[in-house]
This record gives sequence, structure tokens and C-alpha cells, in this order.
Amino acid sequence: MKKSKKNNFYYYLFDWANSPYSTIVITFVFSSYFTNTIASNKISGTALWGWTMALSGFFIAIMSPYLGYLADNKKNFSRNFLVFSTLIVAMLSSTLWFANEDINILLFLLIILISNLFFEIGQAFYNSQLINFRGEKNYGEFSGKAWASGYLGGIFCLILILTLFLIPEKSIFILNKEEYENIRICGPIVGIWFLIFSAPFLINCKKNELTKKEYSFSNFLNNLKLLKKDKNKIKFFIARMLYTDGLITLFSFGGIYATGTFNFSFNDIILFGIVINIAAAIGAYIFGFLEDRIGAKKVIIVSLILLILVCLIILIIKNKLYFWILGTMLGLFIGSIQSSSRTALISLSGRQNINSLFGIYAMSGKITNFLGPLLVATFTAVFESQKAGMASILIFLFLGLFLFNKVKL
Repeated sequence: MKKSKKNNFYYYLFDWANSPYSTIVITFVFSSYFTNTIASNKISGTALWGWTMALSGFFIAIMSPYLGYLADNKKNFSRNFLVFSTLIVAMLSSTLWFANEDINILLFLLIILISNLFFEIGQAFYNSQLINFRGEKNYGEFSGKAWASGYLGGIFCLILILTLFLIPEKSIFILNKEEYENIRICGPIVGIWFLIFSAPFLINCKKNELTKKEYSFSNFLNNLKLLKKDKNKIKFFIARMLYTDGLITLFSFGGIYATGTFNFSFNDIILFGIVINIAAAIGAYIFGFLEDRIGAKKVIIVSLILLILVCLIILIIKNKLYFWILGTMLGLFIGSIQSSSRTALISLSGRQNINSLFGIYAMSGKITNFLGPLLVATFTAVFESQKAGMASILIFLFLGLFLFNKVKL
């Protein structure tokens, strides 16, 4: 029992470790810093950020399935890649300290692209370890607690940054606010955080049993061909591809939208990030328990419907306070969808070829990833309105909901 609880803790701790990267680097801090400070203006900044996320998603879609196959067929590959990707993300996050106003824009975006690439592929291998750490039961509760731990990690890191570097007029650290050093310091904090708190999980990460001795790309292609015969899994992967593209785009442009449309300051952005992460943690935790009772499908469908309704209201409001309230509600449903989606895959597949399926799972969340940022960037530029850009996200959410309703779990 003690070993089981310890394994659970290690798994939760990795979510705690990696969450600040997506929260601070991709969603709230550095995305807003880029559009407001580094880019020439908010419109071009939004477009460039969108293209970077799109290109990153394109590479993830290509690489994830094959790397998942390697993890199923080569000893220690999954653990070794997790260690390698963690080091890459931590190192590149730390280099953002040097991202002052004069940094080459392409260099900055290259750092974001590569770090996001390794972060997301690493997540696929982390997800596939869920069944090794948990065993055979209560995936919903376990996954929900893990997601909640991740959101709490993001919350704690945001609070740390807010109280130490943003709110105080004079920080205990010698940082020049005019040079945005109090913002740039977030990069090294994310890197160090990731390294320290991911270590217990990486050390205890289990070796995967080989499913085949042959090691060739043709066998991976055969796995994809076999998937064609399972229409239910195909529906699941396409549905998740669509609604996850909407979720990823919401995250990628959340901070940008708040600063550009509702004039959020950096302090506002951090506070908003804290509130949303608290809501998402609560959503992941509560809906995780609910999922074990009513099933992942019902949880995902209800959450998607409510998410769409809230998004529609956000697009028509102008009041900053209403945005705060509705944004908090978004966090609840996003947390539940993310947690329930990976347990839904396990319900569909069991243990068989779990790493390959999680590779395809990662691809299904990224294969159209370029479309979301592309549409947001294009609509924003054409209509000169961030609201018009964000409205395009609803297309993915509607289509994902429609198709997922047809999946049998």
C-alpha cells in the first residue's frame, strides 16, 4: 500500500513539475510579453505567435506516433526520452532570461517552438505511464488528481512570481523592471522548477515491456493500418483532434486575448492565470470522481457543451469583471475535459500497444494544431479584432462535440 501511494505521489509530482511551462511560457506570461513588448504591434505579434504554435504542432503530429512506436519496441526509450525532453525544456525555458526587447524575433520564436515541441511529445510518454503507476482501476480519479496536481503546481508558481517579482516595488532580488527583468526571470524559474520536481518521477519511471522484437518503421505503419479497421477508435481520435485543437488555441491565446481586448496588465495576467488554474484543478478533481461513476463520455460531452456556451458569452461581453467570472468557468470545464480524455483512451485500448496509441493520441491533439492558431491569427489580422479571431475556436469545439457523441465507450 505504501509503495502504491508513493508511486501515485511521483506521478502527481510530474504534473506539478511540468504545468508551469505551459501556464507561464505558453499561455500567460511570455505570450503576452512577446505581443506587447518584443513584436512591433499586437496584431503582428498575435499572427507570429500563431504561426509558431502552428509549426510546432505540425512537427509534433509527425513525430509523436513514430516515437510512441519506438517506446513500445525499444527498451528504456520512454523513460530516456522523458529525461531528455525534460532537460531540453528546462534549458530552453531558462534561456528566456536573455529575451530582452532587442532580442531577434526569430530566435525568440525558435526557442518557443523547440521547447513546446519537446514538452508536448514528452507529455505523450508521461500519459502512457499512467497505467504502470496506477494499475487496473479508478483511472478517472487517478488522472483527475494528477491534472489537479498540475494545475496546483501552476498556481503555486504563479503566486511565487507575483509576490516576489511583480507586486513589490522593490524586490529582494536586484531586477530592473524597465528592462523587464522581473518578467524574464520567469523563464529560469520554470526551468529550475521542472528539473527539481520531475526528478522523483523520472527516477521511478518503469521500464516498458517490449511488444515486438522487430524494430522497423514498417511495423509502425502496420499499426496505423490496423487502426483503420477500428472505426470507434478513429472517431475518438478525430473528435479529440478537433476539440483539443480548440482547447490548445484557447490556452495559447488566452493571455494575448486578455491583454489585447480587456487591457490586462502583467499583474492582471498572473492573477487571471492563478484563478483559472484553481478552477481547472477543481474541475479536474471533481469531474475525476464523477467520471468513475457516470463514465468519461458523459463528462466530456457535458463539459464541452458548457464550455461552448461560456465561450459564446465571452465573445459578446465588454465588461472586464464579467470576463473574469466567465474565464474562471472556462477553467472548470477545460480541466475536466483534459483529465477525462486520457482515461477515455485507456478505456478504449487497455494495455495493448499503449505507447503507440498514446503517440496517436498526442497526434490527434496536434495534427490540426496549425489550423487553430492559423485561423485566429488570420481572422485577427483581416478584421483587426481579436474577438473575431477567437470566434474561430468555436468551429473546432462544435465539430469535436458532434463526433465525440458518436464514440462508444
